[in-house]
Amino acid sequence: MEKKVGIYCRVSTNEKEQLYSLAAQISALTRAVANISQWRLADVFIDIASAKGEIPRREFERLLRECAHNISVVLTKSISRFGRDTVETLSALKLLKAAGVRVIFEQENLDTDEVDSNLMISVMESFAQAENESRSENIRIGLAMKAANGTSGLYKRKLYGYSKIRMGTL
Repeated sequence: MEKKVGIYCRVSTNEKEQLYSLAAQISALTRAVANISQWRLADVFIDIASAKGEIPRREFERLLRECAHNISVVLTKSISRFGRDTVETLSALKLLKAAGVRVIFEQENLDTDEVDSNLMISVMESFAQAENESRSENIRIGLAMKAANGTSGLYKRKLYGYSKIRMGTL
């Protein structure tokens, strides 16, 4: 029996490296769908949004709506690309499970049809969330250190009302 598959991809920013990552996600997941004869690609859902909860993910919301009647399998790169935090991930998975939708996380090799993976997904999502928080803290510390050392790239941008002397100091 043919199953309609939805691919969900997300990156945090529209910077060049992130867009390359997005293209790689789409390409790899499209190939994965093509390799299974019973699957047919129904749609690709793409969000370019911050990991912060206040920015809406319109494509993720559309994916959830489409799964109610149009999609029976959701394929995504990883848990961290699917949800922004453990609560959001588990609530979306509960909704999809109630609709009879199978979710596959390629990187973690988790399939909601094969095992009751709520515990495993909770653990993996918690690790992903902790890693994101650690990365954000490291970036903040690095920016603060560069500002303290006077090596921040922020000083290279155009500043109105100031001029630079010969050494480049404002």
